[in-house]
Amino acid sequence: MQLWVNGEQVAPEWIEEEFAQIKSWHEQRSQVSCCERDDEFRSQAKSNVVGRLLLNQTADREMPDPSPAEIGKALEQLHADYGGEDAFKAAMGIQEGQADFVQRQITVNLKVDQLIHNVCGDIDSPSEETLKQYFERHPEAYTTEKKVRALHIFKSLRQTEDKEQLFKECCAVRERLVAGEDFETIAREFSDKPAEEIDLGFFKRGELMDEFEFVAFSMGIGEVSPVFSSFHGFHLAKVIEIQPSTLQPFEEVKDAVKDAWIQQTRSEKIEDYMEKLRAKADIKEIDDEKEGGAGESSSVD
Repeated sequence: MQLWVNGEQVAPEWIEEEFAQIKSWHEQRSQVSCCERDDEFRSQAKSNVVGRLLLNQTADREMPDPSPAEIGKALEQLHADYGGEDAFKAAMGIQEGQADFVQRQITVNLKVDQLIHNVCGDIDSPSEETLKQYFERHPEAYTTEKKVRALHIFKSLRQTEDKEQLFKECCAVRERLVAGEDFETIAREFSDKPAEEIDLGFFKRGELMDEFEFVAFSMGIGEVSPVFSSFHGFHLAKVIEIQPSTLQPFEEVKDAVKDAWIQQTRSEKIEDYMEKLRAKADIKEIDDEKEGGAGESSSVD
């Protein structure tokens, strides 16, 4: 199956590369475990590639060519971004004699940048009221995560062959702690961790091992945990401070709100523009010729 956009064929490897990036992004965030969403990701990849090609075609047709000085400046910036001309060529796989190709790519990129700038208009100066409204609609983005400060006693399973006896010893230590003995003093005597690792300081979810966080975030201030285990050994914890999640004041996060608003507004304007390009474009999928016969074609939304 061949994909054509306004008479220009889309290279299959473009879609495959985009598909691989999309799938990798989701897998890294544990949103997918195997291949059950491959069809969805491939459809998104095809849409992204077609959208970029439409932008390139429109920019090439409608935007003026940049000057040699603008192209040279953009090339110098690329060299700087990659740590020098040789590093840039190596990263991009550019061979000797491809200067014209590089210049052409820079020209296209500059024209696309100019098209996007025209599409987005002046969105760099939103009003105070606009930013406050965005802040109020997205409180979760500006709310600090709950943090807990805890003390820790750890007994390694590597230090004994009698797991049951070690567990009993930890339970006896817990009884002393519940009775009011000082946690840090006992930890210095009993824990297999150094003294500087008794007070773990403040931490939020996702920073420590799950077994410890499940216990610590279920406790109140001053509470001593039951003895609990992990792959490494037995643990006791005491929560000594809690920082609840709080909505940060608007003035403290105003710059971040502005950046987020600009990014979202820019994305929405570009997507709206690309939908208009898609509606006017001639986008077709054509079956490969089979045994010398002509293939069928179909429009692609």
